[in-house]
Amino acid sequence: MSNADEYDVAVVGGGLAALSTGLFAAGFGLRTVVVTEIVMGGELINLEEVVHFPGMSDPISGSELAGRVEAQALAAGAEFVFDDVTEITKDGTGFAVRGLETDIRSRTVVAAMGAGRRRLGLDAEGDLEGRGISYCGTCDGPLFKEKSVAVVGDHDFAAREALVVSRYASSVTLITRRAEPDLSDATRSAIDESDRIRVLSHAKVETLTASGGTLGAVQIRDLETDGVLGLDVAGLFVNAGLEPRSSLLRGLVDLDPDGFVRVDVGMRTSLTGLLAVGELRSDFVGYAVAAAGDGAAAAGSARRLIRS
Repeated sequence: MSNADEYDVAVVGGGLAALSTGLFAAGFGLRTVVVTEIVMGGELINLEEVVHFPGMSDPISGSELAGRVEAQALAAGAEFVFDDVTEITKDGTGFAVRGLETDIRSRTVVAAMGAGRRRLGLDAEGDLEGRGISYCGTCDGPLFKEKSVAVVGDHDFAAREALVVSRYASSVTLITRRAEPDLSDATRSAIDESDRIRVLSHAKVETLTASGGTLGAVQIRDLETDGVLGLDVAGLFVNAGLEPRSSLLRGLVDLDPDGFVRVDVGMRTSLTGLLAVGELRSDFVGYAVAAAGDGAAAAGSARRLIRS
């Protein structure tokens, strides 16, 4: 391997946590590379509006925020490589990061592969993806103009998806297993004020029904009465949790029962020199500012390790 391929910090991933790691690591004077197979910004670019980001009183889209941090990281000296990483291995005193066209040697690695949206696991779900089933309201909301849709999820992100989709759909049913979804005050107020959104509590989607090759209806189970409700919808936006993209790390580091990477406060994993940030790690709180903080913490830990 040539010296040109040797780095102090190799970041695998392209979301805000990855970009922030690249920014701070390069700012610390460490030779840093960020490797991702997707556009920089990851899931962040699908957010129409980033909320609760300190210092930003005016709304900012996820794509704009990602672009700003990417530009800062580039200015700080971070390098960017677009490739699909297929292997992360321990290699002597450092690590090897290999992709389809990439072979990198780095003293430390920061895993920032994030997490995908968890599926409901229902029959026909796969067949109906892109045919009524969606995992991104910002991306697909405009496809359901003046149609009835449903959103599944228990948390603030699902409710904000419902608000986005309600700009286009004639009606939106927010389906939650809880008595009430876990919402911020601002989101709850917006939901209450909307005349297009209704909340269906203590409920779960059990069956998907196709009509003409696309989603036509869902069957919902009332978790209190065990009754069944049929709901005609053209779209179902799924926010059923996260599926960590941790397959490259199995056998290398400790994972929790759900597959998320266990880390300490410095984002250090059970393997010295390998760190994990953002949605990939256990107990991540989910806000953009938390992803940025993870990146700063990981970069600081990498610097201390390299200089020790």
